Amino acid sequence: MNKIKNKLVPELRFPAFEDDGEWDYFYGNKLFKTVSNKNHNSELPILAITQDQGAIPREEINYHVSVSKKSVEGYKVVEVGDFIISLRSFQGGIEYSNHLGICSPAYIILRRKKKNLLNLFYKQYFKTDVFISHLNKNLEGIRDGKMVSYKQFSEIKIPQPQTQEQQKIADCIASLDELILGFIEKLEALKRHKRGLMQNLFPQDGLNVPNYRFAEFKNDKEWEKTTLGKITNVISNKNKDNKNLPVYSINNKDGFLPQSEQFDDMNSKRRGYDISLYKIIEKNTFAYNPARINVGSIGYSGNLNNILISSLYVCFKTENIVDDKFLNQYLETPYFLKLVNRNTEGGIRSYLFYKNFSKITISLPSMQEQQKIATCLTSMDDLISAQQNKIAQIEQHKKGLLQGLFPKVN
Repeated sequence: MNKIKNKLVPELRFPAFEDDGEWDYFYGNKLFKTVSNKNHNSELPILAITQDQGAIPREEINYHVSVSKKSVEGYKVVEVGDFIISLRSFQGGIEYSNHLGICSPAYIILRRKKKNLLNLFYKQYFKTDVFISHLNKNLEGIRDGKMVSYKQFSEIKIPQPQTQEQQKIADCIASLDELILGFIEKLEALKRHKRGLMQNLFPQDGLNVPNYRFAEFKNDKEWEKTTLGKITNVISNKNKDNKNLPVYSINNKDGFLPQSEQFDDMNSKRRGYDISLYKIIEKNTFAYNPARINVGSIGYSGNLNNILISSLYVCFKTENIVDDKFLNQYLETPYFLKLVNRNTEGGIRSYLFYKNFSKITISLPSMQEQQKIATCLTSMDDLISAQQNKIAQIEQHKKGLLQGLFPKVN
Protein backbone atom coordinates (compact mmCIF):
# COMPACT_ATOMS: atom_id res chain seq x y z
CA MET A 1 0.00 0.00 0.00
CA ASN A 2 1.12 3.52 -0.73
CA LYS A 3 -0.28 5.04 2.45
CA ILE A 4 1.22 4.35 5.87
CA LYS A 5 -1.36 2.87 8.24
CA ASN A 6 -0.51 4.89 11.33
CA LYS A 7 -1.72 8.48 11.39
CA LEU A 8 -0.63 11.21 13.78
CA VAL A 9 -1.40 14.80 14.74
CA PRO A 10 1.11 17.50 15.70
CA GLU A 11 1.40 18.69 19.29
CA LEU A 12 0.79 22.29 18.18
CA ARG A 13 -1.97 22.96 15.67
CA PHE A 14 -3.57 26.10 14.30
CA PRO A 15 -7.22 26.44 15.41
CA ALA A 16 -8.53 26.25 11.84
CA PHE A 17 -7.27 22.68 11.54
CA GLU A 18 -8.00 21.23 14.97
CA ASP A 19 -10.98 19.28 13.64
CA ASP A 20 -9.27 18.08 10.46
CA GLY A 21 -8.18 14.78 11.93
CA GLU A 22 -4.85 13.03 11.66
CA TRP A 23 -2.14 13.56 9.08
CA ASP A 24 -1.50 11.02 6.34
CA TYR A 25 1.96 9.50 5.99
CA PHE A 26 3.52 8.06 2.85
CA TYR A 27 6.88 6.52 2.04
CA GLY A 28 9.31 9.00 0.49
CA ASN A 29 9.22 7.57 -3.03
CA LYS A 30 5.43 8.05 -3.16
CA LEU A 31 5.78 11.78 -2.69
CA PHE A 32 9.14 12.60 -4.32
CA LYS A 33 10.95 11.27 -7.36
CA THR A 34 14.63 11.46 -8.17
CA VAL A 35 15.64 13.37 -11.31
CA SER A 36 18.89 13.45 -13.26
CA ASN A 37 18.58 15.95 -16.10
CA LYS A 38 21.98 16.60 -17.72
CA ASN A 39 20.53 18.41 -20.73
CA HIS A 40 22.09 21.87 -20.40
CA ASN A 41 24.60 24.11 -22.18
CA SER A 42 26.87 24.41 -19.12
CA GLU A 43 26.12 28.15 -18.87
CA LEU A 44 23.89 27.78 -15.84
CA PRO A 45 25.47 28.79 -12.50
CA ILE A 46 27.16 26.01 -10.57
CA LEU A 47 25.44 25.58 -7.24
CA ALA A 48 27.14 24.91 -3.91
CA ILE A 49 25.07 22.70 -1.61
CA THR A 50 25.33 24.19 1.88
CA GLN A 51 23.67 23.36 5.19
CA ASP A 52 22.94 26.95 6.14
CA GLN A 53 21.87 28.44 2.79
CA GLY A 54 20.70 25.42 0.83
CA ALA A 55 21.63 25.33 -2.86
CA ILE A 56 23.24 28.64 -3.77
CA PRO A 57 25.44 29.87 -6.67
CA ARG A 58 29.08 29.39 -5.74
CA GLU A 59 30.05 32.96 -6.56
CA GLU A 60 27.60 34.27 -3.94
CA ILE A 61 29.58 32.60 -1.16
CA ASN A 62 33.09 32.93 -2.65
CA TYR A 63 33.32 29.17 -3.11
CA HIS A 64 35.87 28.54 -5.82
CA VAL A 65 36.68 25.02 -7.00
CA SER A 66 38.20 24.49 -10.42
CA VAL A 67 36.26 22.10 -12.61
CA SER A 68 36.91 21.24 -16.23
CA LYS A 69 34.43 22.04 -18.97
CA LYS A 70 34.13 18.33 -19.68
CA SER A 71 33.15 17.49 -16.12
CA VAL A 72 30.58 20.31 -16.02
CA GLU A 73 28.85 18.70 -18.98
CA GLY A 74 27.94 15.81 -16.66
CA TYR A 75 26.41 18.07 -14.01
CA LYS A 76 22.70 17.81 -13.19
CA VAL A 77 20.16 20.59 -13.69
CA VAL A 78 18.59 21.87 -10.47
CA GLU A 79 15.29 23.71 -10.80
CA VAL A 80 13.75 26.16 -8.36
CA GLY A 81 11.90 24.08 -5.76
CA ASP A 82 14.11 21.00 -6.04
CA PHE A 83 15.58 19.28 -3.00
CA ILE A 84 19.15 17.95 -2.85
CA ILE A 85 20.54 15.11 -0.77
CA SER A 86 24.15 15.92 0.08
CA LEU A 87 27.02 14.16 1.81
CA ARG A 88 26.03 15.99 4.99
CA SER A 89 22.30 15.29 4.90
CA PHE A 90 22.61 12.85 7.79
CA GLN A 91 23.72 15.87 9.87
CA GLY A 92 21.69 18.79 8.58
CA GLY A 93 18.81 17.36 6.56
CA ILE A 94 17.95 17.80 2.89
CA GLU A 95 18.69 21.10 1.17
CA TYR A 96 16.32 23.27 -0.86
CA SER A 97 17.07 25.30 -3.98
CA ASN A 98 15.71 28.77 -4.73
CA HIS A 99 17.93 28.87 -7.82
CA LEU A 100 18.04 27.41 -11.31
CA GLY A 101 21.49 25.97 -11.82
CA ILE A 102 23.59 22.83 -12.06
CA CYS A 103 25.25 20.70 -9.42
CA SER A 104 27.69 17.82 -9.21
CA PRO A 105 26.31 14.45 -10.38
CA ALA A 106 27.29 13.12 -6.94
CA TYR A 107 24.19 14.74 -5.46
CA ILE A 108 20.69 13.24 -5.50
CA ILE A 109 17.99 15.64 -6.69
CA LEU A 110 14.42 15.18 -5.47
CA ARG A 111 11.30 16.68 -7.03
CA ARG A 112 7.71 16.49 -5.81
CA LYS A 113 5.35 14.07 -7.57
CA LYS A 114 2.10 15.79 -6.62
CA LYS A 115 0.89 19.34 -7.06
CA ASN A 116 -0.69 19.35 -3.60
CA LEU A 117 2.76 19.08 -2.00
CA LEU A 118 4.03 22.53 -1.06
CA ASN A 119 7.79 22.87 -1.48
CA LEU A 120 8.12 25.44 1.31
CA PHE A 121 6.39 23.08 3.76
CA TYR A 122 8.83 20.28 2.98
CA LYS A 123 11.74 22.74 2.98
CA GLN A 124 11.03 23.16 6.68
CA TYR A 125 10.20 19.53 7.40
CA PHE A 126 13.38 18.15 5.81
CA LYS A 127 15.44 20.25 8.27
CA THR A 128 13.64 19.12 11.43
CA ASP A 129 15.30 16.97 14.08
CA VAL A 130 12.62 14.31 13.70
CA PHE A 131 13.28 13.91 9.96
CA ILE A 132 17.07 13.93 10.40
CA SER A 133 16.70 11.22 13.04
CA HIS A 134 14.83 9.11 10.46
CA LEU A 135 17.66 9.63 7.98
CA ASN A 136 20.14 8.38 10.55
CA LYS A 137 18.05 5.32 11.42
CA ASN A 138 18.27 4.19 7.84
CA LEU A 139 22.02 4.73 7.65
CA GLU A 140 23.17 2.33 10.36
CA GLY A 141 26.83 3.21 10.45
CA ILE A 142 27.08 5.22 7.23
CA ARG A 143 28.81 8.51 7.95
CA ASP A 144 31.32 10.84 6.35
CA GLY A 145 31.97 10.24 2.68
CA LYS A 146 28.78 8.26 2.05
CA MET A 147 25.52 9.57 0.60
CA VAL A 148 21.99 8.84 1.74
CA SER A 149 20.57 6.90 -1.20
CA TYR A 150 17.17 7.39 -2.84
CA LYS A 151 16.31 3.87 -1.70
CA GLN A 152 16.99 4.84 1.90
CA PHE A 153 14.99 8.04 1.49
CA SER A 154 12.14 5.96 0.04
CA GLU A 155 11.90 3.92 3.24
CA ILE A 156 11.22 6.98 5.42
CA LYS A 157 7.66 7.88 6.43
CA ILE A 158 6.87 11.45 5.35
CA PRO A 159 3.76 13.45 6.34
CA GLN A 160 1.22 14.92 3.95
CA PRO A 161 -1.34 17.09 5.73
CA GLN A 162 -4.01 18.98 3.81
CA THR A 163 -2.62 21.65 1.48
CA GLN A 164 -4.10 24.51 3.50
CA GLU A 165 -2.37 23.30 6.67
CA GLN A 166 0.89 22.85 4.79
CA GLN A 167 0.61 26.48 3.67
CA LYS A 168 -0.16 27.79 7.15
CA ILE A 169 2.84 26.01 8.67
CA ALA A 170 5.13 27.12 5.85
CA ASP A 171 4.00 30.75 6.21
CA CYS A 172 4.50 30.67 9.98
CA ILE A 173 8.07 29.36 9.80
CA ALA A 174 8.89 31.58 6.82
CA SER A 175 7.91 34.65 8.85
CA LEU A 176 10.40 33.57 11.53
CA ASP A 177 13.06 33.01 8.88
CA GLU A 178 12.50 36.56 7.62
CA LEU A 179 12.82 37.88 11.17
CA ILE A 180 16.05 35.93 11.69
CA LEU A 181 17.39 37.20 8.36
CA GLY A 182 16.64 40.78 9.41
CA PHE A 183 18.50 40.28 12.68
CA ILE A 184 21.43 38.70 10.84
CA GLU A 185 21.60 41.67 8.46
CA LYS A 186 21.67 44.02 11.46
CA LEU A 187 24.43 41.88 13.00
CA GLU A 188 26.53 42.12 9.84
CA ALA A 189 25.95 45.90 9.79
CA LEU A 190 27.24 46.13 13.38
CA LYS A 191 30.32 44.09 12.47
CA ARG A 192 31.00 46.30 9.44
CA HIS A 193 30.64 49.39 11.61
CA LYS A 194 33.12 48.02 14.11
CA ARG A 195 35.60 47.15 11.34
CA GLY A 196 35.31 50.73 10.09
CA LEU A 197 35.92 52.09 13.57
CA MET A 198 38.99 49.89 14.00
CA GLN A 199 40.44 51.09 10.69
CA ASN A 200 40.09 54.68 11.82
CA LEU A 201 40.92 54.42 15.53
CA PHE A 202 44.26 52.61 15.05
CA PRO A 203 47.21 53.87 12.96
CA GLN A 204 47.55 52.11 9.63
CA ASP A 205 50.63 51.06 7.66
CA GLY A 206 53.22 52.25 10.13
CA LEU A 207 51.74 55.71 10.78
CA ASN A 208 51.98 57.20 14.26
CA VAL A 209 48.47 58.69 14.42
CA PRO A 210 45.08 57.22 13.49
CA ASN A 211 42.69 58.73 10.96
CA TYR A 212 40.31 59.66 13.75
CA ARG A 213 40.94 60.79 17.33
CA PHE A 214 38.36 61.62 19.97
CA ALA A 215 38.02 65.36 20.52
CA GLU A 216 39.84 65.44 23.86
CA PHE A 217 42.94 63.84 22.28
CA LYS A 218 43.17 65.75 18.98
CA ASN A 219 45.98 67.96 20.22
CA ASP A 220 47.89 65.17 21.93
CA LYS A 221 51.27 64.03 20.65
CA GLU A 222 51.73 61.20 18.18
CA TRP A 223 51.43 57.64 19.39
CA GLU A 224 54.75 56.23 20.61
CA LYS A 225 56.27 53.22 18.92
CA THR A 226 57.25 50.26 21.03
CA THR A 227 57.65 46.51 20.64
CA LEU A 228 55.36 43.86 22.03
CA GLY A 229 58.35 42.46 23.87
CA LYS A 230 58.61 45.67 25.90
CA ILE A 231 54.99 45.65 27.01
CA THR A 232 54.41 41.90 27.54
CA ASN A 233 55.91 39.11 29.61
CA VAL A 234 55.74 35.40 28.83
CA ILE A 235 54.28 33.25 31.59
CA SER A 236 54.48 29.49 31.97
CA ASN A 237 52.64 28.32 35.04
CA LYS A 238 52.87 24.56 34.54
CA ASN A 239 50.29 22.48 36.36
CA LYS A 240 52.93 20.63 38.34
CA ASP A 241 50.53 19.75 41.15
CA ASN A 242 48.13 17.99 38.73
CA LYS A 243 45.24 20.27 39.70
CA ASN A 244 42.00 19.11 38.11
CA LEU A 245 41.00 22.50 36.65
CA PRO A 246 38.65 23.13 33.69
CA VAL A 247 40.38 22.82 30.32
CA TYR A 248 40.02 25.57 27.71
CA SER A 249 41.10 26.15 24.14
CA ILE A 250 40.95 29.28 21.96
CA ASN A 251 38.44 29.77 19.18
CA ASN A 252 39.05 32.52 16.59
CA LYS A 253 35.46 33.68 16.95
CA ASP A 254 34.82 33.45 20.68
CA GLY A 255 38.21 33.50 22.40
CA PHE A 256 38.62 31.16 25.36
CA LEU A 257 36.14 28.28 25.19
CA PRO A 258 35.74 25.30 27.55
CA GLN A 259 36.60 21.93 26.05
CA SER A 260 34.01 19.20 26.33
CA GLU A 261 36.42 16.62 27.65
CA GLN A 262 38.08 17.04 31.02
CA PHE A 263 40.97 15.17 32.58
CA ASP A 264 40.36 11.93 34.42
CA ASP A 265 40.85 12.44 38.17
CA MET A 266 42.36 9.00 38.54
CA ASN A 267 45.21 9.13 36.07
CA SER A 268 45.43 12.85 35.20
CA LYS A 269 45.41 12.00 31.50
CA ARG A 270 43.31 13.15 28.58
CA ARG A 271 43.90 11.61 25.18
CA GLY A 272 47.41 10.71 26.19
CA TYR A 273 48.43 14.18 27.36
CA ASP A 274 49.98 14.71 30.75
CA ILE A 275 47.96 17.20 32.81
CA SER A 276 51.11 18.37 34.57
CA LEU A 277 52.36 19.80 31.26
CA TYR A 278 49.29 21.99 30.79
CA LYS A 279 49.50 25.67 31.77
CA ILE A 280 47.42 27.37 34.43
CA ILE A 281 45.84 30.56 33.14
CA GLU A 282 44.96 33.36 35.54
CA LYS A 283 42.86 36.48 35.02
CA ASN A 284 43.88 39.00 32.35
CA THR A 285 46.13 36.64 30.40
CA PHE A 286 46.64 36.52 26.63
CA ALA A 287 47.32 33.26 24.78
CA TYR A 288 47.71 32.05 21.21
CA ASN A 289 48.70 28.95 19.28
CA PRO A 290 51.93 29.73 17.34
CA ALA A 291 50.76 27.50 14.48
CA ARG A 292 47.30 29.07 14.11
CA ILE A 293 47.85 32.78 14.25
CA ASN A 294 45.50 35.17 12.45
CA VAL A 295 43.04 37.93 13.21
CA GLY A 296 41.14 37.12 16.39
CA SER A 297 43.17 34.04 17.25
CA ILE A 298 44.85 35.63 20.28
CA GLY A 299 42.56 35.00 23.22
CA TYR A 300 42.16 37.14 26.32
CA SER A 301 41.03 35.42 29.51
CA GLY A 302 39.54 38.53 31.15
CA ASN A 303 37.92 37.41 34.40
CA LEU A 304 38.50 33.70 33.79
CA ASN A 305 40.74 32.46 36.54
CA ASN A 306 42.59 29.21 37.22
CA ILE A 307 41.86 27.33 34.02
CA LEU A 308 44.09 24.99 32.02
CA ILE A 309 45.32 25.41 28.47
CA SER A 310 47.56 23.25 26.31
CA SER A 311 51.30 23.69 26.71
CA LEU A 312 51.38 24.42 22.96
CA TYR A 313 50.00 27.91 23.60
CA VAL A 314 52.16 30.99 24.12
CA CYS A 315 50.83 32.83 27.18
CA PHE A 316 51.68 36.37 28.25
CA LYS A 317 50.61 39.25 30.48
CA THR A 318 51.05 42.98 29.92
CA GLU A 319 52.98 45.77 31.62
CA ASN A 320 51.15 48.68 33.28
CA ILE A 321 51.73 51.03 30.33
CA VAL A 322 49.13 49.27 28.19
CA ASP A 323 45.42 48.71 28.80
CA ASP A 324 44.53 45.04 28.31
CA LYS A 325 41.21 45.75 26.60
CA PHE A 326 42.91 48.21 24.24
CA LEU A 327 45.59 45.66 23.33
CA ASN A 328 42.95 42.96 22.88
CA GLN A 329 41.24 45.14 20.25
CA TYR A 330 44.55 46.09 18.63
CA LEU A 331 45.44 42.41 18.17
CA GLU A 332 42.22 41.90 16.18
CA THR A 333 42.95 44.52 13.53
CA PRO A 334 43.82 43.52 9.93
CA TYR A 335 46.87 45.77 10.20
CA PHE A 336 48.20 43.66 13.05
CA LEU A 337 47.77 40.54 10.88
CA LYS A 338 50.09 42.15 8.31
CA LEU A 339 52.68 42.58 11.05
CA VAL A 340 52.20 38.96 12.08
CA ASN A 341 52.74 37.71 8.54
CA ARG A 342 56.03 39.57 8.35
CA ASN A 343 57.31 37.84 11.48
CA THR A 344 56.23 34.23 11.06
CA GLU A 345 58.71 31.51 10.21
CA GLY A 346 58.54 28.00 8.82
CA GLY A 347 57.79 26.25 5.55
CA ILE A 348 54.35 24.96 4.58
CA ARG A 349 53.01 25.89 8.00
CA SER A 350 54.02 29.25 9.45
CA TYR A 351 54.71 29.77 13.15
CA LEU A 352 54.78 32.87 15.30
CA PHE A 353 56.92 32.05 18.31
CA TYR A 354 57.22 34.59 21.10
CA LYS A 355 60.76 35.56 20.05
CA ASN A 356 59.28 36.88 16.81
CA PHE A 357 56.03 38.09 18.37
CA SER A 358 58.08 40.22 20.79
CA LYS A 359 59.81 42.00 17.88
CA ILE A 360 56.57 43.32 16.37
CA THR A 361 56.37 47.12 16.58
CA ILE A 362 53.10 48.78 17.52
CA SER A 363 52.15 52.33 18.53
CA LEU A 364 50.58 53.36 21.82
CA PRO A 365 48.75 56.56 22.82
CA SER A 366 48.34 57.75 26.40
CA MET A 367 46.59 55.44 28.84
CA GLN A 368 43.53 57.72 28.78
CA GLU A 369 43.22 57.48 25.00
CA GLN A 370 43.78 53.71 25.11
CA GLN A 371 40.91 53.36 27.56
CA LYS A 372 38.64 55.61 25.50
CA ILE A 373 39.25 53.51 22.38
CA ALA A 374 38.81 50.28 24.32
CA THR A 375 35.51 51.49 25.80
CA CYS A 376 34.21 52.47 22.35
CA LEU A 377 35.09 49.14 20.74
CA THR A 378 34.02 46.94 23.64
CA SER A 379 30.64 48.71 23.61
CA MET A 380 30.37 47.63 19.97
CA ASP A 381 31.27 44.10 21.05
CA ASP A 382 28.43 44.25 23.59
CA LEU A 383 25.98 45.30 20.86
CA ILE A 384 27.21 42.52 18.60
CA SER A 385 26.93 39.96 21.41
CA ALA A 386 23.41 41.15 22.26
CA GLN A 387 22.39 40.81 18.61
CA GLN A 388 23.86 37.32 18.45
CA ASN A 389 21.89 36.38 21.55
CA LYS A 390 18.67 37.67 19.95
CA ILE A 391 19.31 35.52 16.89
CA ALA A 392 20.03 32.49 19.07
CA GLN A 393 16.77 33.04 21.00
CA ILE A 394 14.67 33.30 17.84
CA GLU A 395 16.36 30.25 16.35
CA GLN A 396 15.62 28.34 19.56
CA HIS A 397 11.99 29.50 19.35
CA LYS A 398 11.86 28.30 15.74
CA LYS A 399 13.30 24.93 16.75
CA GLY A 400 10.62 24.55 19.40
CA LEU A 401 7.89 25.42 16.89
CA LEU A 402 9.24 22.90 14.39
CA GLN A 403 9.14 20.22 17.08
CA GLY A 404 5.55 21.07 17.91
CA LEU A 405 4.17 21.66 14.41
CA PHE A 406 5.29 18.29 13.06
CA PRO A 407 4.18 14.98 14.61
CA LYS A 408 6.80 12.62 16.02
CA VAL A 409 6.41 9.44 14.01
CA ASN A 410 8.24 6.25 15.03
